[in-house]
Amino acid sequence: MFDPFVRDLSSGLSPEREQIADAEPDVPFWSENLLFALHDPATDVALWLHLGTVPNDWSMWHDMCYAVLPDRGGVLSMWSYHRTAPERRPAGANTEFRCIEPFRRWQLRFDGYGLHTPLDHMAAGLATDGIKQRFRVELDVEFVTPVWDMHAAATSETGKGAMHEQGWAKEHYEQLYHATGTVAFGDQVLPFDGYGWRDHSQGPRGGGTGSPWGGHTIIGCLYPESGRGWGLARYWEPDGRISLEGGYVVGEDGVLIHAEVTASPRLRALTLDSEALPIGLRWPGGELETTITTSTSLWLSMQKALAVGKDLDGPGLMYVLNHGTAPWSGETGYTYVERSDFQNAFPETLHHG
Repeated sequence: MFDPFVRDLSSGLSPEREQIADAEPDVPFWSENLLFALHDPATDVALWLHLGTVPNDWSMWHDMCYAVLPDRGGVLSMWSYHRTAPERRPAGANTEFRCIEPFRRWQLRFDGYGLHTPLDHMAAGLATDGIKQRFRVELDVEFVTPVWDMHAAATSETGKGAMHEQGWAKEHYEQLYHATGTVAFGDQVLPFDGYGWRDHSQGPRGGGTGSPWGGHTIIGCLYPESGRGWGLARYWEPDGRISLEGGYVVGEDGVLIHAEVTASPRLRALTLDSEALPIGLRWPGGELETTITTSTSLWLSMQKALAVGKDLDGPGLMYVLNHGTAPWSGETGYTYVERSDFQNAFPETLHHG
C-alpha cells in the first residue's frame, strides 16, 4: 500500500492557495468556488457539495448540495444563499468546508433538508417543489494525488487553450482523495468510505467576461490500491472551438505528468442506464486507453441554475454528473464524470481554433 504522506502534493503551489480571499477583490463579478464530488462504491451514495460566493455580492455565499440516494432512491437537492460571518467561511447556511492541512486534509460538514426527486421524475422533467428530507454529512478527506493546476496544464506541451480566457474563473486546480465518515438520510445513518474529486476556482464568473460556454467534460479517476490516478478537462464554445484542454496521470511514484487528451466523452444523450465512456490519454513514454462504466446519474439544468431534472427547452443546455469505474493494468479506479452540452444545438465537431 502506498503512503500519500511521503509525497509532495502541492505541485509547487503555495499553501496560501488553499485559503479563501479575506477581502473583496476589485474585479467585477469576481467569485470563489469550492466543490467536493464523491461516491461510496459500497452503498452507491454520491454527493456533490458546492460552496461559492455570489458574483455580484461577494459577501454572500451560495451552497448547492445534492445527494444520490442508495438503491436508486432518487435525489435530494438543496440551494441556499447566506451572508456568512467571516470566521465561518468557507461556509453557507448548511455547508462548511475546513482546510486542516493544505493539499492534504479537509473536513466537510452538511446539515439541512433537501427536496426529494425520484429518478423517474428527474427523467420526466424539472423537479417540482415538495416534501423536504433531512440529510447530514460528516466527512474527513485525505488527498492522495498531487494538485493539478489548469494554468500549468494549458501551457504545457500537451495542453490547449488558456485558463485566463475562461468565463467561469481565471484560476482553477483539482485533486483526488479518499473520504470517510457518515451520511444520514432521515433516521438512516450510513458509514461512508469512498473516493472523489475536488476543485477550487477563483476569478470572474459570468458578466460577459471570457469565452462563451458551449459545453465541457471534466473527469478524475483514483486507483486506491496503488495511489495512481488520472484526469482530464475540455471546455468549448458554442461553435465547437476548444478554449481549454488538458490531462494528467499520476504513477505509483506519486509524480504527476501532464498528458494529451486523445479521447473524451461528450453528453450526447440523457440516460439513467449505465454508460460506457471511452477515455484516451497520451504522455511522453506512456499511453492510457480505458472505458468508464457509470453507475450513478444526476441530471441538472444549466438553464435553470442547476435545478434537478430534464430541461430541453431552447438549446437544451444540460449538466450531468456520473460516478463509475475504469480499469487500468488490472486495477479498478473510481471515477467522477462531469459533462455539459447543448442537446438541441449540438456542435458535432470540436476543434482547436
